[in-house]
Amino acid sequence: MFKFMFMAVDFTNFIVRIQKTHVIVGLVLAVLGFATILLARRIASVARKEELRSLPVENNNKVYLILKAFGLVMLLIALIILVFE
Repeated sequence: MFKFMFMAVDFTNFIVRIQKTHVIVGLVLAVLGFATILLARRIASVARKEELRSLPVENNNKVYLILKAFGLVMLLIALIILVFE
């Protein structure tokens, strides 16, 4: 028979693990990196000149590529922080 006590112990360990500083920092960096990657095209279009904003952002735009690279670096740093305590 399955005992709910084991499940409660696992949940308590999970709560303790989530409250650690490096886990919180890693999750925040991961969320910010993922949001930067998803919003890179929109941010690049806003950063353009007024007359070019209505045109679509091409894939070789420097601002677009920098934002994508920045988001990927943030995800990499978050992964490193989460893996290595």
